[in-house]
Amino acid sequence: MLESIKKKNKGITLVALVVTIIVLLILAGISIGAIMGDYGLVDKTKEAKNDVEYSQWEEKIEAAIMEVENRSINTTLEEIIEELINKNIIDDSSQVNSETGAITTNEPVYIIEGKLDDYLESDDVEEVEEIEKADGSWSDEKGVNTPAIKDNMELVKWDEDKQEFVTDKTNSSYDYNKQQWANAKITVDGIESYFVWIPRYEYKITYNTPGTPEDGGTIDIKFIKTSQTTADDGYTIHPAFRDGESTSYANGEWDSEIPGIWIGKYESSLVKKSDQSSVITDDIDTGNILLSDHTDLALAVQEGKYAWAGLTIGNMYTNAINYAKALNSHMLKNSEWGAVAYLSWSDYGRAGTEISVNDNSQGDFLTAEGDIEANSNQSTTGNVYGIYDMSGGNIEYVAGYYNGSTREFLETNGSSFANEGGKSTRYATAYTGDTTETDYKKGDATYETKGWNNDFSYFAYSDNPFFVRGGYYYEGENAGIFNFSRNRGLGISDSGGHYTFRVCLIID
Repeated sequence: MLESIKKKNKGITLVALVVTIIVLLILAGISIGAIMGDYGLVDKTKEAKNDVEYSQWEEKIEAAIMEVENRSINTTLEEIIEELINKNIIDDSSQVNSETGAITTNEPVYIIEGKLDDYLESDDVEEVEEIEKADGSWSDEKGVNTPAIKDNMELVKWDEDKQEFVTDKTNSSYDYNKQQWANAKITVDGIESYFVWIPRYEYKITYNTPGTPEDGGTIDIKFIKTSQTTADDGYTIHPAFRDGESTSYANGEWDSEIPGIWIGKYESSLVKKSDQSSVITDDIDTGNILLSDHTDLALAVQEGKYAWAGLTIGNMYTNAINYAKALNSHMLKNSEWGAVAYLSWSDYGRAGTEISVNDNSQGDFLTAEGDIEANSNQSTTGNVYGIYDMSGGNIEYVAGYYNGSTREFLETNGSSFANEGGKSTRYATAYTGDTTETDYKKGDATYETKGWNNDFSYFAYSDNPFFVRGGYYYEGENAGIFNFSRNRGLGISDSGGHYTFRVCLIID
């Protein structure tokens, strides 16, 4: 019995051995899986290594960018790429994706993103949006001839946040159906000035009492292409846009058919070139000058400046001509004043509402009375996109005159354009008679709109041969865009009235 028991306890059984082996294999499998399996210890070690190397590249790239920014005010992508090469982060520019900004580093190779976003070309809507034409061609979308600009001009739009005009990068902010007329900034002699585009149009006046202009009426405007030279039934193509060579410019035309005209947004001012500060010209000694004799001074068309007074009409004419000859700058004519007045009275402007008077009475006669938004009721559109100072402020001379038998004041004050023969030119209009009803010109806003809004209406005659427009600040309801009167061509009248002028540009 005892011998039998000893034989039973001599070693482990085969079953136990098998079980032990199975258990060991299971444990071994678990350990190997933990080390070598998916996301095991080996993978975690590799990932940690990758994270460290990626972070090291990020730090090197950020340091390189910071070095460039510290030594360059306007850092460019090219400068950063050059620095990345110098730091051996990349070998050449091909390792930087110019569209996404992704950087493919040297060994160990990683793709680093998001570090160059500030230096890539912007994908903003304004950048990718198509830039509209601004060459005077017809726009089906806008329904007008596009504003024609040249190299030293740019279209601008009103920025509500900045409370100023800023560059219109797409040339698309204007909309005449919403009374937002196209505005442009021009730089001449380092001085910025502002002008407003009046597109080519035809007009039709309907009087409240047929045949009686004094009773007022409405003006219907239709914008037309430059190629249209025959007016639609009942309409008249405004002379300011017409070719007047065949009529000897009798009605204030230009020397070709044109798509539109640029009108000074404000009355002209005299400023110092050094700081653009406005010069008060409240007497003949300071105001009656030619800019060709004063290299430190310049003409400006800006908000909140003193209107330039004290000049004779002849010196106004000469300064305007010399302002920007490449843009055919000149003193506003009666026809061009009328083109603005009619558009303002139409549905594209104030729709029959009179422009409020610039009644600044402090002796300084600030353009737009110093604040275009606060005084937008003084604008031809009732908003900041219109033209200012055409009612009140200083009285404005235009390049129009009656060539009567008495030539004393024509020769004394206007000899630069009121020539002996009394012939009109593309820059000035001669009137052969002194009666409003019979000697007016189509479109000049004299007889056709005589007495509208109670505006004064006094035609030029021999002793006062030069036309003035808009009225004076103290004339109240008698001032206005349809106001026309006459004077001798003095910059300051015997009664103390201040006279100024406005500039027109024509891009041909």
